Amino acid sequence: MISSRYVFFGVAVLATMMFSIDGTIVAVALPTLMHELDTSLVMVGWTLTAYQLAQTVMMPLAGKLSDTFGRTKVFAICVAVFLIGSLLCGLAPNVYFLIFFRVVQAIGGGGLMPSAVGVIADEFPETRPRMIGLFMSMFPIGGIIGPNLGGFIIEHASWRDVFLINVPLGVIVLATLVRRWQRGEATDRRPVDLLGVGLFAVAIVSLLLGLTLLGEDVAYFRTAEFWALIVGSILVLAVFVWHERRTADPVIDPALVARHPFAAVNAYNFLYGACVWGFFSFIPYYAALKFGFSPLESGAVLTPRSLAMMCTATVSSFLLMRYGYRLPMLLGCLFTVTTLLLLGQGWTSLSLFGFQVSTFWLLAAEVAIGGVGMGLAGPASNNAALDLVPGRAATVSGIRSFFRSTGGVLGTASIVLALELSPDKAAGLQTVFTVLAFGLLATLPLVFVIPDTARERAIATRREAARATLGNPGPVVPRV
Repeated sequence: MISSRYVFFGVAVLATMMFSIDGTIVAVALPTLMHELDTSLVMVGWTLTAYQLAQTVMMPLAGKLSDTFGRTKVFAICVAVFLIGSLLCGLAPNVYFLIFFRVVQAIGGGGLMPSAVGVIADEFPETRPRMIGLFMSMFPIGGIIGPNLGGFIIEHASWRDVFLINVPLGVIVLATLVRRWQRGEATDRRPVDLLGVGLFAVAIVSLLLGLTLLGEDVAYFRTAEFWALIVGSILVLAVFVWHERRTADPVIDPALVARHPFAAVNAYNFLYGACVWGFFSFIPYYAALKFGFSPLESGAVLTPRSLAMMCTATVSSFLLMRYGYRLPMLLGCLFTVTTLLLLGQGWTSLSLFGFQVSTFWLLAAEVAIGGVGMGLAGPASNNAALDLVPGRAATVSGIRSFFRSTGGVLGTASIVLALELSPDKAAGLQTVFTVLAFGLLATLPLVFVIPDTARERAIATRREAARATLGNPGPVVPRV
């Protein structure tokens, strides 16, 4: 009989994969949504923007709620909210309801990762780095399935089925979680800081909303609305920090944000998200502009990255306890820097040992190198953060995801601004790739500040083994 913890691991992978797929599957449906809902590209674009904003706010809150009410319960509730949001999206009568229901979807989806990581950390204490690494390595599969599945559904069915396909999968996950819900688990019942939640949500949504609108229209920089959003966000954030330092049970513990070594971890995740998470989204656009790729080729060129990321993350998860966290993080950043520098060259072909490498495969190989880098750095950076406070894995995971996601949103907005100011978009992207490469290099000193607890444990284990060997050298052989 399969252990219940492995059953949960399986349903957690299925649930987060649904969330991952839904982050990419809708992009394929944008032209169809414009036609079917009789709306503009700007309005349809908000089905993606609102989804990203809501999940960014939800990630750290889910970690706190998991510690307060129980991780399995919060995970199950998030699955249910995501399921309801998917159903409502499939039934949306117009684009305004669709945007609202996408927010509902993101509130549920944004809480899946932190709460699932918390349960996995509790269920697999002896192999936690390996199991969390394996869990995170499944996430890129959504980046492979999403665009291809979305295209198939749009071509052979209705855009509504893009959302409704989540319903049967969500029902399966919820049915599997019923027994775990009844079993119960340890909780830390404290009142939820509702004021802190509200202040945090207003501050972050205002900031990201202002930057997102600026990315869509550079002229928005000159409007009073933009500065109201930015200045208002800063003021509300200041009030939030003041409130969190004085409340008995803050929704985001300041000790897990600004104190050493958490400050280094959060700064690394923010900069990594800004330099890495945004630029891959522009590869298809770059391929079409620079090389004249078709939509099918532009989407397919990202597949090697996802495959490389998934395979490398799986392998590196098994090696973390042996080599520690620092080495994979350093190598991962260097691999990704290599991809950015290669993309910045704009090479159209390559002759290798007498063989001519076509533009498609050259670009695919370049982004695959970045996939190797993300696969190396991902499990290591995730576990390096969780090892600092293993008993609060859900909270730490939520804060880590928040900083990385926020960095990604800001990085994407910055890329869009740079493109708006560049007369040659392809050349502008090449410059952006080069700048991001040096920006990512700037994060390397932070890696040396983050404690490498896995390596410390490995050294301690070897020392204990050596002491045991010296203390018990084996049977004495009598001299003849």
